[in-house]
Amino acid sequence: MTYFDKIRHLYGIGAQEQLGFEAHEIDQPLPEILKEYYLSLGKQEAINYSHNRLLKPGGEIGFSQDDYLVFYEENQGVVFWGIKRADLGLPNPPVYGNYSGDEMQPDWHLECAATDAFLLLMAVYNGVLGGLAFNANSFEAVPGETVDYIQNTYEEIKEISHATQRVFTRDYESMISLSFDKGGNCTGAFIGTGDADLFDEMLDNLDLAWSYISSEDEDL
Repeated sequence: MTYFDKIRHLYGIGAQEQLGFEAHEIDQPLPEILKEYYLSLGKQEAINYSHNRLLKPGGEIGFSQDDYLVFYEENQGVVFWGIKRADLGLPNPPVYGNYSGDEMQPDWHLECAATDAFLLLMAVYNGVLGGLAFNANSFEAVPGETVDYIQNTYEEIKEISHATQRVFTRDYESMISLSFDKGGNCTGAFIGTGDADLFDEMLDNLDLAWSYISSEDEDL
């Protein structure tokens, strides 16, 4: 499966279902893979707008003062992600994040080596933070035994994992994102799936003090 196929599978979207912008709405040149994403999945709310936000064509996408094409923003508008102008001719260029919170004093860091991997990463983050029907999070320390269980039971997606944030999946039907501090201690967990039974199984098997469980919201 391609990364876009994996996103569709995670969110239960059919292979032929088109949930993107029309070609005439794309008002500036984009790398091939990014244009394909905008055309096929760019308007899907849960994937692209439930937490962090895909910028829309028609005025939101644009260049920073230091020549990055900015197309994604963090939910509080502090972090922005973009592609170097010099890389726009590549079919699937790397994506960088500006974590300074200040366009005039940017602090760009490589986020993902390829655009499609970055879009998968955002689909996962948005999913475990509300985009998937069933999601939960814990901001308490995660026991080492629970981290071991996750590592042994789930597949780590190394292309979108970092030292401080690691992403795991079971067949792209359920996702776990773990946060780590600089000392390697696991400081938080975020989970999500579109399947109620899988969600119950995850809650049963993960020994965590949950800060939020979406299904409890539904019971209120």
